[in-house]
Amino acid sequence: MDFTFTEEQQAIADLAGRILGDRVTHERLTAMARANQSLDTETWNELAKANLLGICLPERDGGSGYGILEACLVLEQVGRTVAPLPYLATVVSGAMPIARFGSDELRARILPGVVDGSLLLTAALGDRHEVTAYPDGGGWRLEGDAWFVPWAEQARYVLVPARTPAGEVLVGVVELDDTAVSLEPLLTTSRLPEAHLTFAGVSVGATDILGDVPGGRQVLDFIVDHTTVGLCALQAGVSEGALRLTASYTSERHQFGSPIATFQAVAHRAADAYIDTHGIRFTMWQAAWQLAATDAGEWPSAADAIDVAKYWAADGGQRVAHAAQHLHGGIGVDIDYPLHRYFRWAKHLELTLGGATTHLRALGARLAAEPA
Repeated sequence: MDFTFTEEQQAIADLAGRILGDRVTHERLTAMARANQSLDTETWNELAKANLLGICLPERDGGSGYGILEACLVLEQVGRTVAPLPYLATVVSGAMPIARFGSDELRARILPGVVDGSLLLTAALGDRHEVTAYPDGGGWRLEGDAWFVPWAEQARYVLVPARTPAGEVLVGVVELDDTAVSLEPLLTTSRLPEAHLTFAGVSVGATDILGDVPGGRQVLDFIVDHTTVGLCALQAGVSEGALRLTASYTSERHQFGSPIATFQAVAHRAADAYIDTHGIRFTMWQAAWQLAATDAGEWPSAADAIDVAKYWAADGGQRVAHAAQHLHGGIGVDIDYPLHRYFRWAKHLELTLGGATTHLRALGARLAAEPA
């Protein structure tokens, strides 16, 4: 498989890396934490000015016409800098499904705001999700709870999967300032904002439903698949960032008159982390490539590749995070040193939308169902 990027893709990665690398520094993140500031609004606006928020949206909606591959190029840089930005929630989990399945009215109302950075989106995909959609005239009424919704406090709209009394699935787009929506902030391991949402009779019109109700499962699968690959891209960046910090530290830290990087045990542990980081990256790009081909109708399914990639992101990601902590010694847990952010993010990404065991079981079930 040739994973060589095109000139346009390399330019996207370089541009995102330059903007985030210049702006999202340890000092800036420390100042934001002390000010209890979750969202780096200035950097988000810089991404909008560079048109990096609209790259994977169709040209008809003001985007550049690219897809999940190009979104992952940006997400990898977000992970590498542990930048507190809702790129995954807004662009991948929110805007891409709306662009593909949304009505003309819904796309015109929401997507221009995503492209210019003025409007944030999210999706309710957490494990504890119990929302029911009841028929209500020409639309639907949503009742229930959704937990662990990322960036809900900052977002304007949330994509809400719900089950109908007949057992079908629909995905509605709900405005979060609706009086029938209540929000409870949650404290997370990564310190990124999440919330518990309660829907108490939220009305959703026909134009705010993505696709149609009989095809709601397809819409939900689209959102989950793309979000999962995006999580793997974030984990690839997080692992690379943690590994770079570790390489720098072990090269500068001296013991017995020599850099500890020259010690055999240290070198072996770092080499294992290097191999894991490449495993995360390569399986992520395999899944992203297959998913892009599936979106274009050129590949039957990316399900196996997505499960393999998330397995590596979960299992390999936690090994890299622990190796980085181990090789840093006690300084790794000092919040005045940047490594703690990478460890927190790695553990958060490991379990979001299923850990290693969950995805191995899904992969195994499909393999067992195939005829010998």
